[in-house]
Amino acid sequence: MLAAAKSGDQAKLRSMIHELEIPNSEVWYTKTFGPDKGESWAGPYQKELAANETRFEDLLMKLSSTDGDFAVQKIDTRKRYDTLTGPLDEYLASWKSATAADAKEPTNLANFFFIDGKFRWNSTDRYFPFEPELKRNVVMGKLVKNVAPVYPVEAQRKRIQGPVKLRVIIRKDGSVIVQTVVQGDPALSPAAIEAVKQWRFEPTLLDGKPIDFITTLEVNFALRP
Repeated sequence: MLAAAKSGDQAKLRSMIHELEIPNSEVWYTKTFGPDKGESWAGPYQKELAANETRFEDLLMKLSSTDGDFAVQKIDTRKRYDTLTGPLDEYLASWKSATAADAKEPTNLANFFFIDGKFRWNSTDRYFPFEPELKRNVVMGKLVKNVAPVYPVEAQRKRIQGPVKLRVIIRKDGSVIVQTVVQGDPALSPAAIEAVKQWRFEPTLLDGKPIDFITTLEVNFALRP
């Protein structure tokens, strides 16, 4: 794709980007992540696909005039997603600019699933690092139901404590879908997930309209002295 962008062949570039689409995405998301999470991702994926592909094309055109190299790393999907129905190969593609300092981290570009022998772009993870952030009026919904986690007996016995951070989707109706564990001891994470699934929020508003909202929630486990 970068070679097509460098040659100025945007028709070929667009064709290659189209080939990155997830086939039968609604069925695939539901089959791979279960009905709740699959539905929450499949809808936005289809709705925003055309716009995201245009932005991805612009990203590659910008990279074509930049000196640098791609870096690719495999993602541990078992840790990232809490409800996988089977094995899943996912990769993070990054860009290391030739002019950047050696200590500077590569710039994340995109995540790719490997499906049926081909790489497919996971456009639900948005990076687009060269775009200015749009100023939008986002009002985060307040937490209206907080269910405390049940402290795992084994974790208490081993004196395990600390925070568990979860990446979640707060849906328009205020319900919560847990996507992945960002940080936390594996002995505590299942209890945190089970508790957060029962939390409820007021709707998050974007320019006055309810939206699904991706954020990070934290659950703290502390032992009594």
